[in-house]
Amino acid sequence: MKTVQLTIDGSTNRQVKNPKTTAQTLQRILIKVVGISYAKLKEICCHSFEGFSNGRKCANRFRSVNLRYLRERAATLQSLGQSMNQFYQFMPLQSEKWSPFAAIISQGHLPEVSVGIDAEGGHKAYVNTPSRTYADFVNSWGLQRGDQVTFVTVQKREGKYEVNYARILLNPRNADGSGAPMTTEIVNSQGEFPCSNWKNQLNFSTFEFDTDHFNFVLGRGGDVVAAGIIVSRKDKSGSWFRSNCQLVLNEAGFGSDLCSLSEAVEKSYATYEIDMESEFYLNNAGAGGTGTTEDVTPSGGGGGVEPGEPSFNTTASINGVSQSIAGGSVTATAPITTVAVSGTNLGDVAFTAKVDGTGDAINPTSHNANGASFTGLNVEAEHRLMVYRGGNLWFTITAQDSDGTDED
Repeated sequence: MKTVQLTIDGSTNRQVKNPKTTAQTLQRILIKVVGISYAKLKEICCHSFEGFSNGRKCANRFRSVNLRYLRERAATLQSLGQSMNQFYQFMPLQSEKWSPFAAIISQGHLPEVSVGIDAEGGHKAYVNTPSRTYADFVNSWGLQRGDQVTFVTVQKREGKYEVNYARILLNPRNADGSGAPMTTEIVNSQGEFPCSNWKNQLNFSTFEFDTDHFNFVLGRGGDVVAAGIIVSRKDKSGSWFRSNCQLVLNEAGFGSDLCSLSEAVEKSYATYEIDMESEFYLNNAGAGGTGTTEDVTPSGGGGGVEPGEPSFNTTASINGVSQSIAGGSVTATAPITTVAVSGTNLGDVAFTAKVDGTGDAINPTSHNANGASFTGLNVEAEHRLMVYRGGNLWFTITAQDSDGTDED
């Protein structure tokens, strides 16, 4: 078995007995990595995306933006011939281990506070500021009285990774905070940082000023391998706003725990074999379905589709004729030359197609928020066009002769 290259778009140069399972295995690993990271970070990520309601909508947003980030970043690094270990860690599908990647953990329009990690001096996280006073800290980052600053770290202790949080409410008793030093006393709640302690969670094992930045380590200590800061602000109407935050990584802290994407696929390969020559079981009931052009995928909650969330019509235009794809399978008279899918908020959704599920992926000739179109196709009788969204099979079109058969 020889591995030449793995690609994110579903194509592969992998020389193996059945290469058609590689893309599916890769996709499942990506989904696993994002899913387990959300589970570890759920305490904050279930409500950290501005404009998305708490709970399921934020969870979906977390998965969407991070899957997109992983795919795009991996594709870029592969095209440059660089290692992918530098920005995320992978484990085989059957592994129960977890290590963080550079996850996007919040999005919003508030000022962003940049975080670094000292990879040599004790593996502490830090944030830059010109001096140790409250006013300097706030002014450096464009913050204001009443803002909540949440510190997030992933720390390695005894070979395991722990997520820790600490929160400071920027609400000094004096008017401008100019006399409020931010020192290690905050750890002991001694009052030198004058804020309402009952609203703070001062979960620091280290909080110290060093020349021009504050070092911080949370919880029970350990090497910081990932860190970030989220700013939150509540307006007069009660609406919450957030800052953007993507975790930064300290590669040195992972030691021998690194597992590349190609290694994860290699170790997972025999575990998750997928037969792309046949229909998936649940999609194999024929060309039935009762969908109409008005039907979209369920969105839950109040039944509406939130702004920014993709929804998909259950019909597709095949050779210019609208047909239901709700059953997962549909037939059309050969040759199949054009296919158009539609919906709303589809700009970030990846659409591809393959003839008989093999060979190179076919990308849409046009793609926007309202849908994607494949033109210039020539799928003859006895062949099928398999259409994918987000790397997963969506529906299959079987090309038939004009007499309704798929035989010459």
